[in-house]
Amino acid sequence: MYGFQLLRLCEEMKSLGLVSSREQFSRSWCGRGSGYLHDYTRRDGATARVSSRTIERLRLRLAEAGALLPEDLRDRVRAYDEAIIRDLYISDLLSRRSIDARCP
Repeated sequence: MYGFQLLRLCEEMKSLGLVSSREQFSRSWCGRGSGYLHDYTRRDGATARVSSRTIERLRLRLAEAGALLPEDLRDRVRAYDEAIIRDLYISDLLSRRSIDARCP
């Protein structure tokens, strides 16, 4: 998962009312400091990989929230988790391609 994907997820969750700000998303959902997402808005931050620790924390929180939310929001939260899995797969494929391109 890349920084721009994490930023997109935060914005989608804000539009749904699950978080009020990037700072809250960073602290409550990612288990990081309030300025965590700011690093991904800097130059080359959008293409930086998100740590597995952050992804694990985020997926855990999504699962916890999904169990407590009404059905329509629960489905949306599950879709977020599915998007994270898809984004992880894509970023892994892209990183393998770049490694393969450097090998003789």
